[in-house]
Amino acid sequence: MKKLFKILVITGAGICLTGCNTTSGYDSRHIVAFSIIGLIAVLFLALAKYSNLIRDEISDLQAFNSNAAQQQLVHKWMPLDKTAPFSLTKVQFGLWTVIISSVYIYLSLLKGDCAAGTINKTALVLMGIFAGTAVASTIMDKNEMNDNRDRHQNAPSQGFFVDILSDDNGISLHRFQNFAWTIIAITVYLYKVSEVAAGCELPELSDTLLALTGISSVTYLTLKSKENDPPAQQIPNNGTATPTVNPATSAQAPNTLQPVNP
Repeated sequence: MKKLFKILVITGAGICLTGCNTTSGYDSRHIVAFSIIGLIAVLFLALAKYSNLIRDEISDLQAFNSNAAQQQLVHKWMPLDKTAPFSLTKVQFGLWTVIISSVYIYLSLLKGDCAAGTINKTALVLMGIFAGTAVASTIMDKNEMNDNRDRHQNAPSQGFFVDILSDDNGISLHRFQNFAWTIIAITVYLYKVSEVAAGCELPELSDTLLALTGISSVTYLTLKSKENDPPAQQIPNNGTATPTVNPATSAQAPNTLQPVNP
């Protein structure tokens, strides 16, 4: 946290000094805009690394320590990272928060007056999609914790990409496709920002891309709800479940079938 404090102090001092010593209004707007954007980015990255801002919640410390010991046995040559794994939904929500706020600052200070523009549909839809995904994912996690389930999140981090792309069975397709569509939407969004010549107008994405992003999030949430389900009861080939017999009670139960004497 001391390093984070030093970075914030240096960045803030730079903003103040450049704002006071610059004579050109155009240059000062650039310096202030990029300084604020840099401050937001540095703060997000620092909190992501040194806090649980974008990490999953550990609900069973004993299981966490057991999984950590097992990972150490399997990968003896790797230093063990005993921090919580990264959360895909929190990472997405955090990225879009930083991107949209930074774009708004950039356009507002350098391209025009954002207050004069109309409501931007894309920004509202994107924030709604990923905020709703984060809320729904948090509710699922809390329900699993209340049910005392064996959660795959109760394990140390194995690296950023492994964490966000893995479920209880390892790297999963539904997580990969959700992450892929997030990268596609971010790339198109930033490209459209680079094409803005004048005027504070946040870029608009196509309805098709927004719909695909929303479908991807719904698919992810649907399959995520099944990730930590307890194993199903085994069913024999004849289609009838094998009844579970308690030996203690079966020993005390009277024998209702009496042999018939010839």
